[in-house]
Parts: sequence; C-alpha cells; structure tokens
Amino acid sequence: MTDSEQKLTTPEEQSRVYVLFYSFFLIPLMITVIGVLFFMVVRFVTFESGNPQEYLTQIKIGSASKRWQSAYELSKILSDPDKVPLDNQFKNSIISAFEKSLHDDPKVRMYLALAMGRTGDVAYGEPLMTALNDDSAEIITAAVQAIGLIQYKPAVGQLSVMATSSEFQAVRLASAIALGQIGDESSLPLLKKLLDDEEANIRWDAAIALAKMGDSSGTIIINSLLDRAYYKNFKEIDSWETEKAILVAIQVSSQLGGQEFKSNLLILAKEDPNMEIRNAALKTLESVYNMELSNG
Repeated sequence: MTDSEQKLTTPEEQSRVYVLFYSFFLIPLMITVIGVLFFMVVRFVTFESGNPQEYLTQIKIGSASKRWQSAYELSKILSDPDKVPLDNQFKNSIISAFEKSLHDDPKVRMYLALAMGRTGDVAYGEPLMTALNDDSAEIITAAVQAIGLIQYKPAVGQLSVMATSSEFQAVRLASAIALGQIGDESSLPLLKKLLDDEEANIRWDAAIALAKMGDSSGTIIINSLLDRAYYKNFKEIDSWETEKAILVAIQVSSQLGGQEFKSNLLILAKEDPNMEIRNAALKTLESVYNMELSNG
C-alpha cells in the first residue's frame, strides 16, 4: 500500500469523506425525494377530476375558498354542452346549492347562477328569478346574464323594468342584452327606447339586441360600431373591447344586410390591423353583398 493510500484510510480522512458525502450528495438527495413526495401528496389531495357532481360536493362541504373556486370551475365546465349532466338529481343538487348559498360568499352564488345559465336549461329559470331581488349587484347581474342564456321568457317583464330603472348600470346593461337573447317581441318597444339611453353601452347593446331580433331600428348605431374611429370618443374603452364590439357589429350587420354597412365593411376588410376583423368583414361582404375581395 502506498503512502497516499494510507493517508486516505486514516480516521481523520475517512471522517472528512463521510462529511463530504452527506453534505453534497445524500442530504440534497433526501431533500429532493421529500420534496417530490410532498408535491405528489398535495396533487393527490387537491386533484380535481372535472366531474360536475364533485364540484357540487366541494361547494357543499369545502372550505370558504374552496366553495367559490369550485363554483367557478363548475361554471366553466358547464360551458361545454357535452359535459352538462341531464339527470334530475344533478339539477336538484345545483338548485339546492344555489338556494343555500344565500348567506355564503357572494362569489359562490354568482358563479352558481352563471353555471345554471350556461347549461341552457330553462328548468333553472325560477331559481334564477329569486336572485333578481338580491342586494348584490354582482349576483343580480350574473342572474340576469344566466336568464338571458337560458332564454327564460317569463322574466321579460321584470327584465324590462330593470333595464330602465335599476340603480346599477351593469344590471341595466345585462338586462338589455338578456332581452335581446330571449327575443320576445313584447320587448321591442323598450329596446327601441333604450336606443336613446344616456349610457353608450346600453345604446349599443339595445341596437344589437334589436338586430338579432330582425329589427333595423338601431342601424345608425350599428354602422357607427363598424367605424374604428368612432371608439376614440370613448377613452374608457380599450383596444380589446373595441375589437370585440366591432366583431359583434359585423355579425349583426350581416343579419340585417343593409347597404348602409357596405362602406365601413370595405374599410375594415382592406385596412383594419386586426386580421380576425378583416376576415370577418370579408366573409360578410362575400356572403351578403356578393363581393369577392382579397385580404392580402
């Protein structure tokens, strides 16, 4: 055995090797293993299968934060028609959860209302109507939106009152939109009246609602919404909202098909910086006005 080999076998050197082994290999490895195990346990405990019934269970028995998060996830998953349970047990369960949420975190009740609306099932009409008298503007707005989504005609009378007299602008706006979604002809006079409302958003959505019902009373407003320069008059509206409004205006202009829209549609098709808007305008010009254009 050489001198160098003898030195490595001394007690002091062996102790030093063990310290290095523990410090730089074994302890970091143990920390990593424990971290991975902890992550796996947390993932197992918090795992969500995406099952609507499981979200409902969490809404009933979960912690405060878990309840509203589960209601939010439920409202998202029910946006997919293929994932909406059709059995009466589920319907009764979500209605029961909605009724019991009256004194819960408002977000639970709000997202449950939206969840019911996104099913498109009129069976939720009556429970949603009870929320129209809530103290929270957010809950009332969510209930109105849900009623519009399920096209619940018995709500037309109350929505008409709310569209003109609610103290909350968001509720008035949601009511105008919901009336258009429901499409009952009895709401036409009210929607025409809202074309002169002091709030721009309400004027716009009244015009769009009328167009969706085949009424051209809001043609001037819709044509303004096809003009990107028009939105410069409203500093509170950002570019995303502007583009969304233009796309909706293009859609409803195609339903009305008036010659008044052609000029603005041509500008959008040829010059707008947003390709989605340009393509939508092109398709409308081709399908409604038989105009063949290139978006190049």
